[in-house]
Amino acid sequence: MDKSVFKKNILVTGIGGDIGQGIIKCLIDVNYASNLYGCDLDKYAAGQKLVKDFFLAPRVDVEEKYIEFLKKIIEEKNIEYIVPSTEAEIKLLGKYRNSKVFKDVNILINNQLILDTFLDKYKTITFFYENKIMCPKTYLIQEFTEQLPFPVILKLREGAGRKGFFIVNNKDDLTYFKRNYKKTIIQEIVGDIDHEYTIGVFSDGKKVNSIGFRRYLGYGSLSKYVEIENDTKIQELAEKIASITNLKGSINIQARKVKGDYIPFEINPRLSSTLYFRNYFGFQDLKWWIDINENIEVEYKPRYSKGIGIKTVGEVFFELE
Repeated sequence: MDKSVFKKNILVTGIGGDIGQGIIKCLIDVNYASNLYGCDLDKYAAGQKLVKDFFLAPRVDVEEKYIEFLKKIIEEKNIEYIVPSTEAEIKLLGKYRNSKVFKDVNILINNQLILDTFLDKYKTITFFYENKIMCPKTYLIQEFTEQLPFPVILKLREGAGRKGFFIVNNKDDLTYFKRNYKKTIIQEIVGDIDHEYTIGVFSDGKKVNSIGFRRYLGYGSLSKYVEIENDTKIQELAEKIASITNLKGSINIQARKVKGDYIPFEINPRLSSTLYFRNYFGFQDLKWWIDINENIEVEYKPRYSKGIGIKTVGEVFFELE
């Protein structure tokens, strides 16, 4: 193994969030950064306590300012890897990935087909339909005329977690949401919360690895409880999606199990909030993503065949006197 891989200057974005902090913890665990930097638009981002230097970021929607912000850090700190944690940053970096600003930087984002498809929940469902993958019946809100019985789920077409997630219980709710939430989808409820799964998928372009957890959400929209699920159907689903999308990196499938089948309802084209759980169980997709950029062969050795992980919360303090 080329030991120089352990001497990389790495910038992690969005380190005030759960995913950003999970990325930092994984990088510390695998010892892949000689200098670890972080940025966030919140000056009290908790993850800054874990990095060498912290940078206060501008809003992503001010595109030129944000790219110039990254350019300055890249030049000052000789950044070799950028690991974005939020979907807004991933979308923007996908747009600018071929800019000369990033010519000497490895950005850990997926190919454009994956980003364009899975950052949009309606396009994700269309992808499932076109590739004969079982999925919930889904409609654009303006095209929904009660083809499904209430209650139904309403989601923003773009956005992560439970932000923009609502239960529509009746016609009055529907009328309200149609008036106030234009860029949304209506989706049938499949299965139940006791059979919800999150599936990590990584491919180096040749071999596909996957790990499945049965999960319960908590602390807002985070996976609070995860339990390893060993099922060949999980790997089959992972391989099919990875093959169709030419995956070379990491994605995360959200699914519910109904009558023995895993029915996906979303795909996150990024590292997920279960990243550190997965890393602990031996599924080191962040490490592998760096490995394939360093021409190091990926090797998956599960540490445990069963196990449960529980997410905790903690406190960070600033400006103490």
